Amino acid sequence: MHGLVFVTWEKYLVDRFGNSLLRAYREAIGETSANAPLASKVYEDTHLLAGVAAACELTGLSAQVILREYGRYFILNGLTSHLCAYLLTRVHSGKDLLLVMRTAHAQMRRVPEALTPPLFGYEAGTHPNEFALIYDSPRQLCPVLHGAIEGAAERFHEHVSVIETTCMKQGAPVCRFELRFRPRYQANTQETPEQIARRREKQQLAEVVLKVLPDHDGIELGELQQYLQRQLPLLGLNAPRLSALQEAINHLQFVGLVASTANQPGEIPMHRRYWRAPTSTQAIPAHSKGYTGPQPRISRTRAGGHSSTTQSR
Repeated sequence: MHGLVFVTWEKYLVDRFGNSLLRAYREAIGETSANAPLASKVYEDTHLLAGVAAACELTGLSAQVILREYGRYFILNGLTSHLCAYLLTRVHSGKDLLLVMRTAHAQMRRVPEALTPPLFGYEAGTHPNEFALIYDSPRQLCPVLHGAIEGAAERFHEHVSVIETTCMKQGAPVCRFELRFRPRYQANTQETPEQIARRREKQQLAEVVLKVLPDHDGIELGELQQYLQRQLPLLGLNAPRLSALQEAINHLQFVGLVASTANQPGEIPMHRRYWRAPTSTQAIPAHSKGYTGPQPRISRTRAGGHSSTTQSR
């Protein structure tokens, strides 16, 4: 399971119940600063299940209630919004967000960290804003999905009707949610020209990075920056700061489009390597106003234990 789930889970606990609960929770599960969850890592499902049991014991709430609350929190909290911006800025309604989840989860299964996000199916309804969402996962965390559906509607200022007609927890082969979205209110969410420009700049950088990363072996962040400092001015683009480059790579990683050595034994963060993950023909859609210029690619070869970077077109 992705480390972002564990990090946002603890953020939910502290935001919902306070620091004293979080301290008690960490003591109950034996968590220290040395083994605290990191968003860039991958963890066994059993860690979350133990955490849910501890949280229920400490709060007195049922797993059904606490997981549904967390699912909503996961969609709405600032960390998810920041790290998953590559996906979230490309959808404009709760329905769109849920529909693209299938493609995003399928893509995340392609990275070498052996992520196993749930599988989703969809059936159209009689009304354009109606559809059925079919959830299939051995984890049976359907309360998290229920909350996430509510969070998706809230994110886009909508109301959603949710009816779970079948549930794996009750012996059904899959969970089936009948959904209907409708506008709740007209929110004043219009971006300023400066905000639009910053968002497009970030999207453009992410798409450039995705196009130039190698398909295997990987490249360190500093090497990638040096390459882009040489090549982007030739394309009429500004060379990115290291922090902006790291942010772009993070956004791509959290939708499964970039893989890294983060979960390899003995990995050193300052020497972390990044490469493009394999994609299907239904890869996560790029923004319509993204990078459309020449597409330089970095190819890497090794000889005598050293690597070199060359440009190919």
